[in-house]
Amino acid sequence: MITLEAVESFFPDRTVTVEERAAELGLNPAQTHMFRRIHGLDRMRHDPDLSLRDLVLPAAKRILKRIDPRSVRYLIYCHALHGGRSVGPRTAQDIKRALGLEKATTFALTQQNCAIALSAIDVAGALLRADGDPEARALVVTGDKPRHRAAQLVMNTCVVGDGSASALVAWNGSGTAVRSFVTRTRGEFSDGMMSSPALIRAESEMRPRLMLEVMSEAADRADCTLDDIQVVIAPNPNTTLWQDTIKDEALRGKFFFENIPRYSHCLASDVLINYATLGEEKRFEPDRPAMFVAIGVGMTFSAMVFTPSSNTGGPRS
Repeated sequence: MITLEAVESFFPDRTVTVEERAAELGLNPAQTHMFRRIHGLDRMRHDPDLSLRDLVLPAAKRILKRIDPRSVRYLIYCHALHGGRSVGPRTAQDIKRALGLEKATTFALTQQNCAIALSAIDVAGALLRADGDPEARALVVTGDKPRHRAAQLVMNTCVVGDGSASALVAWNGSGTAVRSFVTRTRGEFSDGMMSSPALIRAESEMRPRLMLEVMSEAADRADCTLDDIQVVIAPNPNTTLWQDTIKDEALRGKFFFENIPRYSHCLASDVLINYATLGEEKRFEPDRPAMFVAIGVGMTFSAMVFTPSSNTGGPRS
């Protein structure tokens, strides 16, 4: 099965409060109050001078220090933003060269927004399984550096911070075992933030039911129930979205929300960032199932059940 051998995250040093970031974005006092008191934001990392390359490389480099880089057969770069002004057609190749992985097959994945990292893990596992080389690895690199206000402030629902993460994927390795993956895309909502008010209402009404269906199916495929899940790791747009999506309080109580006030929403990277935090803080119970979930604007719903191993997490090398 697919295994996660290492996950690392990275943030720039500059920390700003939600009030400072709101002032930079020209928000009024009512909007600023909403983000802190209603959506649960507090502070985030934001460095306007940091390049995309400097944002995504450090986490990947930490992983490569642990292994023989020649074992990396695939490099998959995941990003949420679309269009040449955000991520160019050669960005994945530029990342590969910067990491010294010249022999790795490299490509980018996008279009699923917050859910893209989970699909990348699944794709990486499928490629490694097809290769049949037990020593081969795939490196999943995630992160975006939005330069335009519309991508930094998303529909008054989240303020985007700077953060990235990378994951080393193996087939039948010794790390965290991925036990199931379920994903569904509802194409009628593909306009995302540009949808009509009627479609936005329809999406908000459909979202709780479909998210619960996907989570339940992922748990069933992993031969467990949602009651068995020790923690649910989700993206960090805000606390309000998950309160509106997960109606069952007991299930919602399993969600890890502590990074929302710490880092806010880091495009394409939240689920891996949150995994890294829980690992570093040694908060996983080994051999007890946990779950990634994600809702990607567009609309993609994904859930992945995994079982942490005894060596999941720990201090960084």
